[in-house]
Amino acid sequence: MRTDVTSDADRGLNPGNRNWERSERPSPLGSILSRPTAAVPVPRGTLIREQSIASCMAKSRLNTDLKFEGIAPEEAFSVLGNEIRLDIVRALWEAGAANQYDDICGAEQTMSFTELRRRVDVRDNGKFNYHVSKLAPHFVRQTEDGYRLSGAGKRIARTVIAVSGEEEVDVSADLDQDCPLCGAAMTVAYEDQWLRIECTECKGLFGDETPEGMVYLANYPSAGLSQRSADEALSTGLFRCMLDQAYLMQGVCRECAGHVSTTLSVCESHDPAAGDPCLNCGTHSQVWADERCETCGFAKRLPIEICSMGLTPVISFLDEQGIDALAPTFDEIVGLLDSRFETAVSHDPLRVTITVDGDAGSLKLVLDETMTVLDIDRPAPTAAD
Repeated sequence: MRTDVTSDADRGLNPGNRNWERSERPSPLGSILSRPTAAVPVPRGTLIREQSIASCMAKSRLNTDLKFEGIAPEEAFSVLGNEIRLDIVRALWEAGAANQYDDICGAEQTMSFTELRRRVDVRDNGKFNYHVSKLAPHFVRQTEDGYRLSGAGKRIARTVIAVSGEEEVDVSADLDQDCPLCGAAMTVAYEDQWLRIECTECKGLFGDETPEGMVYLANYPSAGLSQRSADEALSTGLFRCMLDQAYLMQGVCRECAGHVSTTLSVCESHDPAAGDPCLNCGTHSQVWADERCETCGFAKRLPIEICSMGLTPVISFLDEQGIDALAPTFDEIVGLLDSRFETAVSHDPLRVTITVDGDAGSLKLVLDETMTVLDIDRPAPTAAD
């Protein structure tokens, strides 16, 4: 199903402050794309502390005495909008890439000032110190042993790697799967970090908000397409979509852990013909949920039935029917909506009742206008044979 109809907040880097810009140097983004992220040889003067997991937990490097104010988004873009600073992030990321559990203990590689400057290829000590100091303490931490990335610094590095990939991605091909709505062939295309799957004949699932024929539309990091076929990419995308719903139905953004708010839109004259979308709203579903993070803007728009599949009672109930709600196929999702889900709407106040049919009874949920679960009616357990 579609994820991310409304695009995630742009992650491009603001040019920001370029007092030390070196136009002759390649962009550090390009460096991250082209340079390996595997372990690099350990240079002299580098300290590595290897500890067991238990030791890591017992001797956490988290410093409760460290106090600093948060950084505003505008300042973060400005700080990172310099190629020397991004090259520092890249060098520290490569140095620590081979270590595990480094978010809970000291079992990670630090790098001395001199070695870090050499890796980034800056000859002027003063210039380099200026840029390192701009990154600290939010993106780079300085310890008595040297420099390492902070958690935020690692997140920046991982994001760049995820959206870059190592090679040109081309998944343009016909899928082996047919359209779950009409049985016609579907095509898949990938452009600008978006995976699009369209039916070659019918109008698709989502009405006028997407191009005609759209069956699936999702923001999809290019690194995730490496060594995956078109069908495997679709399966992975559906899995990510359902995991997203497990977060969002708890009011948690999976991108930034911010608070998610939800609004519902209802087609008051919903009347879909057999197999065709409603003439009034242009979609197959009467109720759609708009979920949006109030912090980073991560957003999705999906039929409320699919959203409800992220709730624990629904996941558990479908599992009893032999259906994995977190890893469904396209046909399973459409089949569930057609044969097992029934939705009823009442007003003043707005209430949406979702009934999920099972082999030995039905699960009933009542949701309000924010998709808060007000009531759950589970089928009575059957006596053991």
